[in-house]
Amino acid sequence: MEGYKTYRHKDNPAEKVFHDKFIELFSYDHDDISRVVFSSDERTGGMMPRDYLNPREEQIVISTIQWLGSPVGQNFLIECGFKKIL
Repeated sequence: MEGYKTYRHKDNPAEKVFHDKFIELFSYDHDDISRVVFSSDERTGGMMPRDYLNPREEQIVISTIQWLGSPVGQNFLIECGFKKIL
């Protein structure tokens, strides 16, 4: 599982950090990334998402997280009050 435009990782290591950390934290199975978007279904004790992302949608989510590590994404985070971390 990976986002789009991962070729940019070699020129912008911050994008790789965001990309890889998100996958590390949320790719135990496909339920994890789907739960980020759709939240948990209380009927299943919070173990299952309410709906599921398809593979393309998962790739879009991962790419959006990767984008936060880009110069534009970092400026967006700064505008939102976060400090530059990488």
